[in-house]
Amino acid sequence: MKFKFLKISILFLSLVLFQFSNAEANCDFEIDVGKKFLKKHEKKFGPLVFDEITKYSEIFLPASDICNGIGFDNITVKYIFVDKILGSITMFVENQPDKNRTTENLILMNFAKSKFGDFEDGGNPQFYNGYNMWNLKKDKYAMYLKLKVDDNLWREELEISSREMRQVINATSNSDGVNPKEFEEKN
Repeated sequence: MKFKFLKISILFLSLVLFQFSNAEANCDFEIDVGKKFLKKHEKKFGPLVFDEITKYSEIFLPASDICNGIGFDNITVKYIFVDKILGSITMFVENQPDKNRTTENLILMNFAKSKFGDFEDGGNPQFYNGYNMWNLKKDKYAMYLKLKVDDNLWREELEISSREMRQVINATSNSDGVNPKEFEEKN
C-alpha cells in the first residue's frame, strides 16, 4: 500500500514539475520581427542564402537550440527573411500520424499561453481545435494554431509576425503572379 502511494506521488510530482518547467520555458530568438539580419546573427544562423530575385530566405533551427525547458526537441523554428529583414518566426511541431506526443503534452500551447497570455481552450486543452491571435506592440501579432488534420494527426504552430511583414512575405513567396489577399484579422 505504501509503495503504491509513493509511486503515485512520484508520478504526480513529475507531471506537475514537467508542466511547470514548460510554463516557465523561454526562447531566445536572437532577432526580432522587422529587424535586419546583421553580421552578429551569422554566428548563430550562418549566412543567409536567398533567392536573387525575391530576396526570400528561410532558416530552420531545432527549438531545443534556442528554448530552455523540457519537450522542445520535436519543435522546429522557421525564420523567414525578405531582403535581410526578419518577416516572421514560426514554431511548428513535427507531428506524424499516431505520433503526436509533443502536441498531446501541450508543450507549444503552454509556451504560447505563458509568453502571450491565456486563451479559452474549451475547458480541455487536449481537445482544443482552432486558433488564437494576440495583438502585440507595433502592429505585431502572435497566432497559435492547433488543428486536427486527420484522425490521428495534429498540426500545431505558433507564428510571430507583423501585418506588414506578412503581406511582404505573401507577395514575395507568391510565385504565380497573383496578388495576395489583404490580411484579414479573424479573431
